[in-house]
Amino acid sequence: MTSFYVDHGAHEEITSVLFASHRDMGTILEGLNARLNSMPEAVKGQAVPLWAEHQTKWNADYGTMHANLGSGANAAANIGDIFVEGDRNGARVMM
Repeated sequence: MTSFYVDHGAHEEITSVLFASHRDMGTILEGLNARLNSMPEAVKGQAVPLWAEHQTKWNADYGTMHANLGSGANAAANIGDIFVEGDRNGARVMM
């Protein structure tokens, strides 16, 4: 009988890195925004509305990127679970 082994360890590690990146990304942006929130006081005159517009766009783009990374990490975890279950079912069939 032919046998094979699938190592799922690397997938779990990569999924873990994705989840950690998602978490770290949120922490980094919170710190950055805490600093940037004082910019309107530092820039005077006509730059204030322009700065606010760019910061709003930055936050929206970040929100989209953060959501996509989170859903990608969840999808990767689900794919891993499905693959492991398929591997188990395949082993049951072969026995």
